[in-house]
Amino acid sequence: MASLDELRELAERIEALAALSPADEAEARLIAAARAQAQVMLASALWRQGDFADAERAYDAALAASPRPAWEICRALMLPPVPASRHEILQAREVVRHRLQALLEKGPGPVDDPGEMAWTLFLLAYHAEEDSRPLHRLFRQVAEAACPALAWTVPHCQRPRRPGRLRVGFISWHLTDHTIARLFLRLAEEMDGDSFEISLFSFQGRHDAVGPMAGRRHIVLPADFFQARQVIAESELDLLIYLDLGMDYLTRFLAHNRLARKQAMLWGHPDSTGLPAMDYMLSPDCMEPEDGERHYDETLVRLPGTVALYDRPELPTQPKGRAQCGLPEDGMLFLCPQTPFKFHPDFDPALRAILEAVEGSHLVLLAGWEGEAMMRVRDRIAGRRPDLQQRIVILDALTRPDFLTLLSLADVLLDPFHYSGGNTSLEAFAFGAPIVTWPGKYMRARHTAGFYHLMGIEDLVARDQDHYVELAVALGKSPELRRRMRQRILGRCGMLYDDRRGLWALEAFISAIGMASL
Repeated sequence: MASLDELRELAERIEALAALSPADEAEARLIAAARAQAQVMLASALWRQGDFADAERAYDAALAASPRPAWEICRALMLPPVPASRHEILQAREVVRHRLQALLEKGPGPVDDPGEMAWTLFLLAYHAEEDSRPLHRLFRQVAEAACPALAWTVPHCQRPRRPGRLRVGFISWHLTDHTIARLFLRLAEEMDGDSFEISLFSFQGRHDAVGPMAGRRHIVLPADFFQARQVIAESELDLLIYLDLGMDYLTRFLAHNRLARKQAMLWGHPDSTGLPAMDYMLSPDCMEPEDGERHYDETLVRLPGTVALYDRPELPTQPKGRAQCGLPEDGMLFLCPQTPFKFHPDFDPALRAILEAVEGSHLVLLAGWEGEAMMRVRDRIAGRRPDLQQRIVILDALTRPDFLTLLSLADVLLDPFHYSGGNTSLEAFAFGAPIVTWPGKYMRARHTAGFYHLMGIEDLVARDQDHYVELAVALGKSPELRRRMRQRILGRCGMLYDDRRGLWALEAFISAIGMASL
C-alpha cells in the first residue's frame, strides 16, 4: 500500500497534468477519472490516519472530478475515526443520516458492482449511542436502491431441503493473523463433522490462519462480490454463520442476500445489522445485559461460556525486558492496547484522573492500524497538559511474541469504556494481568466483565466510571493488591481456554433449527 506522502505526490502530479490543455475530449475524461481515483485513494489514507477533515475534502474533490454514484454513497458513510468529543459523534451521525436520507429520496445512481461501495458503518458500534439500527437500515435501503442485485435469495432456499446432514458454513474476511481467526476458527475446525457438513469460506490472500481441516471443506472465495456469492450459493447451505459481520464491506454486502436457509452472526462485531436476511445473533450469555434482546433486529441466541475456542497463549522462551520493548524502566505501567477507534472521548477523563493520582505512572498505547491516529488519541487524552502527554507512551507495531511479552510486563490493563477488549483480555488473563473494566449498556462493552463472571471474579468490575478510576488507582498504588489479583486470575483463568460449552450449545441450536426446517 502506498504511503500518504506517495499518494499526495501522485495527486499533485495528476493535478499538474490536468492543468495542461488536453488533446481531445477522450483524454480529458481519462485525466478526470485519474484525478478522482487519486483523490479517493488519498481520502482513504487520510481517514486511516485520523485526518477526517482532509479526508472529506479529498472525497469532495474526487466527486467534483467524477461524480460516480458509488463514491457518493461512500462519502455519505464517512465518520470520524478519532472524534474530538461526544458532540462531534452526535453531529457526525446526524450528517450521515441526512446524507443517506437525501440519497434515498433523490434515488442514488446505479452501481453495477457492490465492491465499488467499499465503505461500511462499522464505526457506529464504537459510539455508545442509543441505537444505530435506523442508520444501518437506511444504509441497506440506499445500497439496495443503487444495486438491486443485493436483495437476492438463492434458489435452493425456495425449494424443499434435500436429504442429508445439515450443511453449515462459516465465513470471514479475517481468517489470517487476526483476532477473528484466534477467537472463532476452531469452532469451524472442531464442530461435529458426523452431524454436520461443514464449509469454511475465506478469501483469496486472506486465509493463512487456516490449516488442514479433515472432514470439512475449506473454500477460498474470490474477492469479487458476484463470484463469491455464486460459489456460496452452490454449497446449498442450511445455515451460514458470519464471524465478524460489519467489519468489511464484502461480507457486509454478501449478508444482504439470503445465501442459506438461515443466517446468523457471531460476536466478532456485535452490532445489529438492519438486514432482513440476518436471522440470529449468537452471543455469550455472560456478556449480554438482561435486556439484550432489545438491542438487535436479529433474534438473540444466548449461549454458555465464551462461544470461542481459544488457545491459551504462552510467552516466548526468552521474553524481553521493559527497555527492550521500548518501555520506561521505572514507574507503574497502565496498558490499553486497543485500536484508535476504541478510545471514546468519554474515556479520556478517567485516563487523566488515573495518571494524575498514581505518581510516576505511564499509560502505554499501541500504534494500531495507523500511528498518526493514535497520536491524535494521545493528544486528546492529555488535553492541554504537556506533563501528561510525556507520560503517554505509544509503541510501534509489535510482533505477536513481543505483544504477549508486553501483556506480561504491564502492571494493570485498562479496558476501554463502551467497547471492551475481547481477544486482548483472553491473552492478558493467561499471564494473570489484572484488567479494570466497566460493563456498559451494550454487549460490546461487556466482554471482559463476562470473562470475569465466568471466572467468578468481580473485584475489578466497576459499578460506574468513578468507581473504575478508584479501582485502577488502588491497583496502581498497591503492589500487594496487584499480586493478589494476579494469583486469583492465574488460578481461575484456565476455564476460559479451550472452552467447549459454547460449541456444544451451538451444535444443539443448529440441530434444533435444522429439525424445525424439515
